[in-house]
Amino acid sequence: MKQLYIEDCLLTLKRDIEYDYVITSPPDYDELNKDITDDEFSYKDFILSFAQMLNPRGNFVSICISDRKSNGRVISKHSMVIDVFESLGYILHTHKIWVKSKEINLYRFNYQHLLTFSRNKQKRTFVKGSQFKKDTFEVKNEKYQKYTYGMPSSIIELLVSNYTDEGDVVYDPFMGSGTTALASVNTNRKWLGSEISEEYSQLIKDRLGVME
Repeated sequence: MKQLYIEDCLLTLKRDIEYDYVITSPPDYDELNKDITDDEFSYKDFILSFAQMLNPRGNFVSICISDRKSNGRVISKHSMVIDVFESLGYILHTHKIWVKSKEINLYRFNYQHLLTFSRNKQKRTFVKGSQFKKDTFEVKNEKYQKYTYGMPSSIIELLVSNYTDEGDVVYDPFMGSGTTALASVNTNRKWLGSEISEEYSQLIKDRLGVME
């Protein structure tokens, strides 16, 4: 199974689809065409809008997200994610850090939070020899043509390998450049994805040979 839905994930999640695990990196303020200083926009409500519709058979959801800097303060997006999922009855299962750069940026942090939530108390046996027991990962961004991917495929492969079994279906509500799909293929998993951008949808097709 490999299926790309070129639409808002809220529409996809209304479809009769089944998946075992969810992993995604939600869009940032600018990708949503929202001003980070706009008090009328709630990023937490945005997270809730799709989180409350998720229903993975394997009960695990991984959210990869970075915090922001604005006007001398930190916008703790990862705290918003934790608040939302805990309000929905999830438990924070693991919290890891991806160090993506050592450069200084005035607006963005050079690391990303890798948050995995479970419904009820779930146990997974880590893949033997896996690097997943580490709390931090230092891996550079991957690039394809003019695009810089949000997450390296090697890290997504670690998450997918440790939270699913071969043949399981992985769903990414914000597919972006298709790295989740690539990681799923590389680990013998099936995948589903939603992507509202025509540009990125075409990139996914070019990268993976996905046909409508």
